[in-house]
Amino acid sequence: MPLVKGTSYENVYFEYVLDGVRDILQAEFTGLTCYISPTIKGNKNFSIRLWGPLATTMEEIQTQWGKTYDVTIDMYAIEKNPGEAFYKQFYGDAERIYQSLFNNHSKSITVGSTTLVWVDGSVSEIEMGELSGEEEEIDGLHKAALSFSCIMRRAD
Repeated sequence: MPLVKGTSYENVYFEYVLDGVRDILQAEFTGLTCYISPTIKGNKNFSIRLWGPLATTMEEIQTQWGKTYDVTIDMYAIEKNPGEAFYKQFYGDAERIYQSLFNNHSKSITVGSTTLVWVDGSVSEIEMGELSGEEEEIDGLHKAALSFSCIMRRAD
């Protein structure tokens, strides 16, 4: 008779990782438009787009698993005539994102009655200015792309 692995289900990537990152950023930036999507939405003066491109299984045993979850964080600002003050603010906001996530290296998140904790949450890089696809069509768009990852473990 085959062994039955965990019988409960949580939408870990969306509800714990992506929503967790969004909660951190919305707490840091009052009134922020922060959304989860593979493509840019709208033309807000300042917004942050989140997407989860990859989850990698690190360990899997009969009663538990561990995965690394990657999150792409794209910070967008629109300014058609940027000057040094704009760039100072833009770089500062990218650093605020970095610091906010650094401050949440480990984060406990509860959805319903289930609590999971991410560990080793960190930003590995910040890339400034590389637009692609439909982003290139938005006049005055500036972008900072941050790569975040964390580890989640789940035991039944």
